[in-house]
Amino acid sequence: MTSNFLLKLLGLSWKSLQANAFRSFLTTLGIMIGTTTIIIVVALGEGAKRDIEAQYSNMSVTTILVNAPATGGEASKLSVDDIPPVKTIATVADAVPMLTGKVNVSTNDATTNFSVVGTYPEFMRVANLTLVGGEFFNQEDEDNHTKVAVLGATVAEELYGIRDPKVIGEMVTLGKKEFEIIGVADYKGGAFGPVTIDESVFTPYSSSYRYVLGKNGKFSFNVNATSVEVLPATMDDLTQVLRESHNIGPGGTEDFRLRDMGATVASAQSSSQTMALLLGSVGFIVLLVGGIGIMNIMYVTVSERTKEIGIRKAIGAKDVYILTQFLFEAFILTLVGFFVGAVIAVGIYYLLLSFDLKIIFVWWSIPLSFIITFTVGMFFGYAPAKKAASLDPIDALRYE
Repeated sequence: MTSNFLLKLLGLSWKSLQANAFRSFLTTLGIMIGTTTIIIVVALGEGAKRDIEAQYSNMSVTTILVNAPATGGEASKLSVDDIPPVKTIATVADAVPMLTGKVNVSTNDATTNFSVVGTYPEFMRVANLTLVGGEFFNQEDEDNHTKVAVLGATVAEELYGIRDPKVIGEMVTLGKKEFEIIGVADYKGGAFGPVTIDESVFTPYSSSYRYVLGKNGKFSFNVNATSVEVLPATMDDLTQVLRESHNIGPGGTEDFRLRDMGATVASAQSSSQTMALLLGSVGFIVLLVGGIGIMNIMYVTVSERTKEIGIRKAIGAKDVYILTQFLFEAFILTLVGFFVGAVIAVGIYYLLLSFDLKIIFVWWSIPLSFIITFTVGMFFGYAPAKKAASLDPIDALRYE
């Protein structure tokens, strides 16, 4: 078959579908919905994946978060006094306490509510924090309960409208006490333990406990193992050290909880991938239903045009021509459904973006959905096309 002849067949197929435009539109609905679902699900899955990565980007895969049990049990005895014995564990590289709580953070011109984090000077290195200006507090500030603070990027923006070294030396009120701003952090994104770094104010642990949070603060600490390989052994040693420090005997209930952050990230990513796979399966099932719809309508079309097929065969049309024309019709239905579904998906994508939903468009979702829809359309369109091509011209001419 020449290219001109194929174009002629394509034109005949298009005219045939136009003759029953509304029915053709209904036939493509399943393909449209399936295509839209696949593209949006891939975008949502990628958004969830990136969100998880951002949330835990500041946590090393060797990090262990130690905090109070989530529910029940005795009141936790976790305190900064646990840090020295924890640091004696050979496989512990760092142990940094965090006393956290939400308080009013205010200047002369603005008041807002953010997390205050009381911690040690090593926090800057452990959290890989960078400053746009100023400095982080030091051990002398910790020892002397100095009222100094480092603002997270978002805090500085909210209070001053700028994230600039010019705010260094200004006073900020945390709760009811004034602290001097000695540094401003660069944008970091994500969380570190129980707080979001950009939305936090960092102070020496001793200052935070004495002047701001006191016993109302939530205590936790992060432990970094020296390597991933020793992480299980480190968790075992950590459990043993804390049980001894808290005088918990055999069979006693632990008043602390250890969380392997690397495993937590992997579990969260696995859950999001599973959800995306399930939703993607729904889209694929919808496409299959759409394919079955195409097959049913194609069978109806073959039945309605049986006499036409008989006439064309009687005047010399070959089986392959009939087969090709009906496959073209299935292809056009699939193609129209795909393009409309893709356009709808892009519209939904931008709509969801306006709601600040975590969604990221992935370019390869377009060719992926096209390959799937094309395969489905051709698979389900072949049987009725083959039936049309196999009709006996004499029987077809007799058909009423």
